[in-house]
Amino acid sequence: MRKAPLVAVALALMAGMLAAHHLHSLPLSFWLILSGCGGLFAGVALKLFHTKHLPAFLGLLILISGIGGLLMRIEDPQYAPQHWTNNCPEKVYLAVKTTETPLPRERCYRVKAKVISVDSHPRRGDITLYLRKDSTAASLQRGDQLLMHGYPDTLRGSIYVTSDHYIVTQRDSTSLRAKIEHTRMVLLHRMQRGPLERKYAGVAEAMTLGWRGDIDPKMNVAFRDSGIVHLLCVSGLHVGLLAALIGGLFFWAGKARRGRILRGTAQLIVLWGFALLTGFAPSTVRAALMFSLFVVSNILARRTSSLNLLAAAAIIMLAVKPMLLFDVGWQLSFTAVAGILLAQPVIRAFRNWLWQAATVSIAATLATFPIVTATFHRLPLYFLIANVVIVPLAGILLGLSLLYLAIPCSLTAWPLGLLLQLVDTLTGWVSTLPHAVVENITPSPWAMAAIIISVILLLVAPQRILRTA
Repeated sequence: MRKAPLVAVALALMAGMLAAHHLHSLPLSFWLILSGCGGLFAGVALKLFHTKHLPAFLGLLILISGIGGLLMRIEDPQYAPQHWTNNCPEKVYLAVKTTETPLPRERCYRVKAKVISVDSHPRRGDITLYLRKDSTAASLQRGDQLLMHGYPDTLRGSIYVTSDHYIVTQRDSTSLRAKIEHTRMVLLHRMQRGPLERKYAGVAEAMTLGWRGDIDPKMNVAFRDSGIVHLLCVSGLHVGLLAALIGGLFFWAGKARRGRILRGTAQLIVLWGFALLTGFAPSTVRAALMFSLFVVSNILARRTSSLNLLAAAAIIMLAVKPMLLFDVGWQLSFTAVAGILLAQPVIRAFRNWLWQAATVSIAATLATFPIVTATFHRLPLYFLIANVVIVPLAGILLGLSLLYLAIPCSLTAWPLGLLLQLVDTLTGWVSTLPHAVVENITPSPWAMAAIIISVILLLVAPQRILRTA
């Protein structure tokens, strides 16, 4: 706690948000009073106990919990009268603005949007649109405003409409986000027209542009059942590799202050440019934010705990968008990195890269196990086999994919296709092993609590043992 005090602050913020989301009977005034009492207690404790900061720190945590509750009460749809799901008629006219480029599915296009109005009344909130596959849906872009008529599903926050039930009222072609998205689509079309085999090009597109619309369904299932589907999501692994690559290219800058500033500035520009280009997914933003904090601390020549940086990234993201706390991708992203960071002493204890790769994979899988079982009710048993072989190759795979993105020709497609063929063969073999996936895992609340406690002990105990050894 002394090395990473922001971890306690982040947990207090999340606790307040969870309480505000689930305890409907607590009014907004309760969280205001809790925040005030926490701040008052922290101030009094700091005044009375000059050298003993624990009472003041506890008061600070109470204050943070109250702030978390306030933020959730303001943003939570169930408490927001202006949210479109509240008192929504069965059939409505919806005005929405798309926040991403439509993603092709098997029978439709899926696109996320923000609600502008319901039956001409101003409303807010996110909605997922499912549009019938046709030329109208295929031509939509990020930032387009639509007027549609249909039957929304308020429980799932979605609506399915055909092309004769919506029109494009305004197109966005001048904003920075629209221009970035246009650049992203231009690069995507270049990759799609390249010589790389279609199913392998889908993996390269996912790793470099965050575009999952061209991933081969069979290959996606094989990746999922072998436990390496995280390679298809732009996350900490990809951002970390990119930051290391940029840092390596600026080796000549040296370790002096000017060199650190030059190298760090280049890393920040590339990381956030990459995050923008890949669609600003929560996992990408978390990774870019965490590495940005690390780069800034390196520029200032200050040693900071990685767990502290992860907690700081969580606090910033939740303060901006509290409902991210319930986003499964966000949860998996943070818990996986937290598990790896907690296991760092064990990872460093092994000198062999094979054991290090295995330890990283085990730590990430252990940390995410409660979320995976509670959400997806399934677990790949042979994740270790695929991760130990493929994760060390991820840097080469990302580098070749970026090279193919820049120059989509036969010369760059050949080594990338060869490596992806190897990955495809391995994942296909692992996914067909007996009992490759355990299905229908439905633990009770008490069993889930026991699982969470066991996971925490398994991640923390080894480093305690190493410290005392």
